[in-house]
Amino acid sequence: MAISKINSKLNPPKIVTAPPVFKESKFVDKNLQISPRKLRLLVSTIKKVPVSKILPRLQLTNTKAGRFLTKALKTAINTAKNNYHLLPDTLSFVSFMVNEGPKTKRMDKSHGSRFARGIITRRHSRLTIVLKGQIKS
Repeated sequence: MAISKINSKLNPPKIVTAPPVFKESKFVDKNLQISPRKLRLLVSTIKKVPVSKILPRLQLTNTKAGRFLTKALKTAINTAKNNYHLLPDTLSFVSFMVNEGPKTKRMDKSHGSRFARGIITRRHSRLTIVLKGQIKS
């Protein structure tokens, strides 16, 4: 008895805590009416900034791409928070992709109808945001 009491005083039982659990949330917008190049210019500056500091920076950006990305990021953050129960402070980007979406083409008679001169092409974008964060415990 005396030996077990001495050992318990010298070596108290260790409390093991589970490591934090991380989960991913994916947001996809398949048909944005802006060319992919214009979105990529803004996305390349945003990728490395923490998610919590991006929204104030985007709201000061006076471009169409800034407005689209502000709405998309708010939706992606709220989806991660509400549906996947992730902590907003721990969110980080896994991937941020801008791909080409569907194109709409139409003829413009004032520019002729031969070759590419008379075709107006409206480009669309496909935006994919994948966020990773810690689950609320």
